[in-house]
Amino acid sequence: MALKKAGASEIVLSNRTKEKAENLKKKYSYLKVVDWGDITDSNMIINATSLGLKEDDEIKLNYTDIGPNKLFYDVIYNPSETKFLSKAKQFGNQIENGKAMFAYQAQLAFEIWHGIKPAVDKKILKLLEND
Repeated sequence: MALKKAGASEIVLSNRTKEKAENLKKKYSYLKVVDWGDITDSNMIINATSLGLKEDDEIKLNYTDIGPNKLFYDVIYNPSETKFLSKAKQFGNQIENGKAMFAYQAQLAFEIWHGIKPAVDKKILKLLEND
């Protein structure tokens, strides 16, 4: 599946290993690569790392510089509110974890393997709550 820009004015990538980000840019030339932790003016900030799985994990960001009214999305769903999300919420941002993404990935995998597309609804998503 090809990555598409999908209406975004810019997609900025920051990786702990900058070389990996630069390798992705070779394939998707429209990506803008910045140093790990650098902040650009964005409407959405996504954590797609494993940082947050452990209780003491923290992504060092200056939330004040980012400002309020952004969407912070963490692919991690357990814990349901990582430090990344918790801090973002404290600074007036909307937050969302990866619970729905996990459920829809499972739905697609089940359909690919079994030819049946199971429903994903509020009841199914509630099963993933751990708080």
